[in-house]
This record gives sequence, structure tokens and C-alpha cells, in this order.
Amino acid sequence: AVVDCISALEAKLAVQPNDQLARVYLGSAWTLRSRDLAIGPGKLSALHKGLTLMDVAAAGAPNNAEVLLLRAVTNEALPVFLGQRKVARAQLDELLARLEKGSAKLKPADQQLLYLNAGEAAKRAGDKQRARELWLRGAALKADVKLTQEITAALTQP
Repeated sequence: AVVDCISALEAKLAVQPNDQLARVYLGSAWTLRSRDLAIGPGKLSALHKGLTLMDVAAAGAPNNAEVLLLRAVTNEALPVFLGQRKVARAQLDELLARLEKGSAKLKPADQQLLYLNAGEAAKRAGDKQRARELWLRGAALKADVKLTQEITAALTQP
């Protein structure tokens, strides 16, 4: 499925080369592809390609909160030894600040995804109080049943 997704997104970008949302999704798909490959140069190459595509998309659409959110969520999900979590946390914090000022345009479900991931990042950084505050904000949105369940589960963990 990931290979098919990559093919479809590459075809879309061939027709619409300035579609940064498609580019960030393509970058995310390449990071998933790297996960599925055996250890070796192909795995590293796929990961590098994915990270580069997401960085280019973010640079090309610095005011598109959806692009920035997908990049941050993907980076946050990568193994810690890759060093992307610090970048992800900064991006999540920036998006939260924009959202609270009203300058970030995100659908309610995407806002909930932001609060979930920003809470997880805060918890990993040792800030359990901040994590709880973020999860409570996300839970209050009730925009997506699955996200609401994930946030509720996070709130019940010590």
C-alpha cells in the first residue's frame, strides 16, 4: 500500500509540482517505506528522501498549518536516535502558538491531532503537567472519535 501511495503522490506532483500538501504526504510515505525496508543503504536513502521532501514542503508552505502538522507528527513518530523529535516538538509548539492566536487554520480533527501529539511530546520531555493541559484541550474538541479515545487513554496513564 505504501508503494502505491508513493506512486500516486509522485504522479500528482508531476502534474502539480507546487502542491506542498502532496509533497509532505509523499515525504511521510517515504519514511514509512524506509520502515519496511531491510537495514542497508536503501533504508537510509528512503528515510533521507522522506525527510528532505517534508522539509522542502514546509519551506514551500510556511503558513500552511496542515503541511507543518503532518511534518511534525511524522518527525515525532520517528525513532529517537534519528534526532527528529526536537524539530518536531518545536514545530508542534509553534503550531500551538499559531492556533491559540488564531493564525493557524486547522480543521477541528487536525486541532485534536495537534493537541494529542503536542501532549505526547511534552510528556516525553518530562513536562507531564503541560501534556495533561494539552490533552484536556484536545479532548474537549471531540472532533474525531478515535482521537478522543487516544487522548482519553493518554489522560488515564500515569
